[in-house]
Amino acid sequence: MNKGAAPLMSVRDLSIGFRTKAGLARAVKGISFDIARGEILGLVGESGCGKTVTALAMMGLLPGNSQVTGVLEFDLEDIVKMNEEEVRKLRGDEISMVFQEPLTSLNPLWKVGRQIDENLQMHTDLDRKARFARVVELINDVGLPDPERLYHKYPHELSGGMRQRIAIAIAIACRPKLIITDEPTTALDVTIQAQILELLKKINDETGSSVIFISHNLDLVREICSSVCVMYAGFIVEKSPVEVLFSRPDHPYTIGLMKAIPRRESKGKKLTDIPGKVPSINDRLPGCPFEPRCSYAFERCRAEIPRFVSLSDDHYSMCFLAGESRSNTPRLKP
Repeated sequence: MNKGAAPLMSVRDLSIGFRTKAGLARAVKGISFDIARGEILGLVGESGCGKTVTALAMMGLLPGNSQVTGVLEFDLEDIVKMNEEEVRKLRGDEISMVFQEPLTSLNPLWKVGRQIDENLQMHTDLDRKARFARVVELINDVGLPDPERLYHKYPHELSGGMRQRIAIAIAIACRPKLIITDEPTTALDVTIQAQILELLKKINDETGSSVIFISHNLDLVREICSSVCVMYAGFIVEKSPVEVLFSRPDHPYTIGLMKAIPRRESKGKKLTDIPGKVPSINDRLPGCPFEPRCSYAFERCRAEIPRFVSLSDDHYSMCFLAGESRSNTPRLKP
């Protein structure tokens, strides 16, 4: 990864809202981050934090009532300014996505081979024979046995792990520059999870494709990612290289997520959780979005949104107490 090279994807001040009868519901609120060529970037946070909405914006798949502002620059071209035809040419070809539940993202009426082939039909000049050979090769590449037989199977005839591999085969069919994976291991057992992670790392190593790995599971993020953005209530609250984040988490939300990770030594003990819940996109909070759940919040947190503070190279935290020890810091004003 060349640090001097322009990033593959540069997100700048991205805001996403949805027009409703009650007004604009803001799901993403001015986030910025880069993904380098060949990088695996983690996007983490609880459900409702804006991770999937951000990914759908990159794919041009938001519904008609959405409103997007800011910059989504992919390979030096701004997706926000593209028309539907231009975005369609990118989608599945240069940017692809693996969705959370392959049983719902795959067409139940089409054989899986045909679904992989559809992407090749849309974005390549290969003839039918060459496409069949490429589909068989892709099924083999994602670690599935007897690919010619599997070509003719329907999604419901495959296990969850096999369906997820087919979804990945569709995503990598045209050798995209960026692959977005949205909770790709959810509902899979631990062994299959590990296999999917190894597959994504292999694809990244062999093709050089960048990967955005969306998850709420920090252990998986540590396993596969080189850098992480922690999202909360539509904001990115902490950005960091992955090992720095795990050794020196700074934002109270990140610290809370770390403490909530189940550990072997905590067997039989009550798990730690973060009290409260993620605000709704309809909530209008004047200050820090995490203030209602934060053990260290004080009066200023209720009135102002904190700015990013640089803690070290590539490590930023959105907190008024960024970089300060909070071990003996009480909640200053209840």
